Amino acid sequence: MEKLTLLLEQHPLWQQAKDWYERLASKDRNALLALTVFITVTLFYLLAWEPLDDWSGRQQEDYSQQLETMNWMQQHLDKARELEKKKKSGAGQKELSSIVTTQARQTGVIISRIQPDQKGVAVWVEDAAYQKLLAWLVILKNRHFVNVQQIKIDRLKEEGRVKGYVHLGTR
Repeated sequence: MEKLTLLLEQHPLWQQAKDWYERLASKDRNALLALTVFITVTLFYLLAWEPLDDWSGRQQEDYSQQLETMNWMQQHLDKARELEKKKKSGAGQKELSSIVTTQARQTGVIISRIQPDQKGVAVWVEDAAYQKLLAWLVILKNRHFVNVQQIKIDRLKEEGRVKGYVHLGTR
């Protein structure tokens, strides 16, 4: 710091500025000092404070948004885990057979044969309305997470009636 002060004092422009300042009247010196302070504070505000304040505001908004997202996720985490557990568990072939037959009865689909196997349940339907069969499969998928793994549907002579084979599973 001493070297900088020595270099500054030895520089001819610095000496001229110093001499000019000393020749000013005390009122002018005070006005110049006030102007210098004002310009320094203004530059500090415009170049440092305002950009930092804007950045801080954006960061606070981002944090609030992330906090809201986290709270929403925590509120819905149990439901998501429950749905995933239902989807993955499959609950065994007996329960799957029960779900399939109960939903078939409720939608008016008559199952002629049902056979559990390692991958799910095979179901044969000899005569059903196509719309009821479709509604039954949609209900199984949306409410019980039962997937159609294989399906074969044949049209019967009567309009809108079908027979089919469906293999259902939980994966």
